[in-house]
Amino acid sequence: MKRKFKAASLLLVTSLLSLAANAQQGLKDALQGEWIKDEVTLEDGSPVYDLSVTRSSFLLDFRHDSLIVSLDGINSVQRYRIADSTISYRNQHYKVARLDHPILELVQVNQPEDVEPLTIKFLYKPIYDLSTTPQTYLAKNEDLVYIYQPDVVEPKFIHPNMSAMTKIFSDFRFPEYKKGGFVVRFVITEDGKMEGLRMVASSDTKFDNRLIAAVKKTKGKWLPAKYQGENVNCEVEYNFDLGYTKVNNTPPADENKKIVAEEYLSYGKYYFGEKVYKSSIYYLDKAIDNDPYLIEAYYLRAAANIYRKNTNGACKDYHQLKILDQQKAFTLYDTYCEDYTPETTN
Repeated sequence: MKRKFKAASLLLVTSLLSLAANAQQGLKDALQGEWIKDEVTLEDGSPVYDLSVTRSSFLLDFRHDSLIVSLDGINSVQRYRIADSTISYRNQHYKVARLDHPILELVQVNQPEDVEPLTIKFLYKPIYDLSTTPQTYLAKNEDLVYIYQPDVVEPKFIHPNMSAMTKIFSDFRFPEYKKGGFVVRFVITEDGKMEGLRMVASSDTKFDNRLIAAVKKTKGKWLPAKYQGENVNCEVEYNFDLGYTKVNNTPPADENKKIVAEEYLSYGKYYFGEKVYKSSIYYLDKAIDNDPYLIEAYYLRAAANIYRKNTNGACKDYHQLKILDQQKAFTLYDTYCEDYTPETTN
């Protein structure tokens, strides 16, 4: 009897494992293809005000044997696995919260305690492409060629930490003491080959062959551009303006203020960790003055005021966070601010 029971239990476990494996395989099949980032929020749905996150270009290209991750022009090939509806590659882990073509929602998991997990909404790229009309032309051989357009028609140069333009410039080795301007153009065909490589403009022709040689070194490392799910020919043009045109290298005022805000935030974090809350608040005040959308600074300043028994100060920050639609702030406001009356201006 015991032997029959053990056999039945083993059969049940095997069946459950088989069902789980089939479910994960079904998820893997449904993920195949390209997904382009559409929207980023915190896990609770609160807006993200960090422009380095919201403005970044992020695309995932799922293939049965690999995952191509495209982040701000850098394309790397990763091995990935799916377990318990969680996609893992490198040190990244994303739970599939929704997969309903054309929408995919991923939530970051296994994050450090001090990092707020993000929810990233993706659109299935062939559907996304329907909203765009890239430029095209007919080549001499009558092949249709698309003009490069970021996130729409874009061949992928595969390198773990360099974009194509950075790699080409690195191999170009143009003398640092000189100024120059060079424009190079080529086509990545629908099967990933490079054709039609030529100089379009040059300020110093004796360096042309060196640039052409640098571009040729990228051969064999390209994946063709896709448009509406199909491989297409794509013309790429790179402009290397090496001090030839006078440019203003001074960061915009707003960007400068954000950098300063991050520095003050780091001081505020340090003093908060040391439990010197008055000093922490001093630096957090300056951080918020420089970047009024620095969400983390509001939360930290509120916590420092709670420790200093300045409930009104904390509630002022929680009230501002509610205005910024930060969901966690609504609960904290209800907890600490029952008797608080927001300030009004006449």
